[in-house]
Amino acid sequence: MSEKKQLELLKNHKISIIDLEESHQSAVCIPLIETEEGYEVLFEVRSPKIIHQPGDICFPGGMIEPDEKAIDAAVREICEELCIKSEQVQLLGAVDILIGSSIVVYPYAVLLKNYENTFSKAEVEKVFSVPLDFFLQIEPEVYTVERQTILPENFPYERIVGGKNYKWRRRLENIYFYQYNDYSIWGMTAKILYAFVNIWKNLL
Repeated sequence: MSEKKQLELLKNHKISIIDLEESHQSAVCIPLIETEEGYEVLFEVRSPKIIHQPGDICFPGGMIEPDEKAIDAAVREICEELCIKSEQVQLLGAVDILIGSSIVVYPYAVLLKNYENTFSKAEVEKVFSVPLDFFLQIEPEVYTVERQTILPENFPYERIVGGKNYKWRRRLENIYFYQYNDYSIWGMTAKILYAFVNIWKNLL
C-alpha cells in the first residue's frame, strides 16, 4: 500500500483510548424508580462478605466481559444483583464516562419497572432509595486529594532530564461526598451521580 493511500485512510481511523486494555472496564446502572412523590435513585450497600469494597454504597454494575458491550454488561449486572428480569430495565440514556487512574466506568441511567426491593444476598447487603430531588437541591462535599507517583527501584532516572529530581506533575483528584441520613455516598458512585444530576438539571 502506498504512503499516499495510507494518508487517505488515516482519516477513517476509529479512535480509542490509549492503554484502555490495561484498565479495568466496568459498567453501572443509575436506577430510577417512580413513586407517588416523584423519582428516586436506588442504591446498593455491598455485602460485607465480598472482597472488593465491602459495605460501600454503590450502583448496580460490574466488569465488562470480553466481547461484551458496556450496556449489555450494565443490564446483566443489575439483573443479577437485584434479581430482576431485563424486561424490567428501561434504558433512559448513557451518562458521561468516568476515567480513573486504573478503571473506566460506563454509566447508564435506567428506569426500573415493578421493582419489589429484591436483591442477591451474595453481593448486596441491602438496598435503599433517595429522592432525586434531594440531589437536585444540594451540592456534594468535595475534598481534593493528591495521588503519589511511586517508581520502581530500577527506574532509569539517568535517561530523563533532572534524574531523581524530575518534577513529576501533581495528580490531584476530587473526592465527592453526599450524606443522606446515615448513608455516606462517596467516591466513584458520588462522582457518577454528580455528573448525572448535572445532566438532569440541564434538561429542566
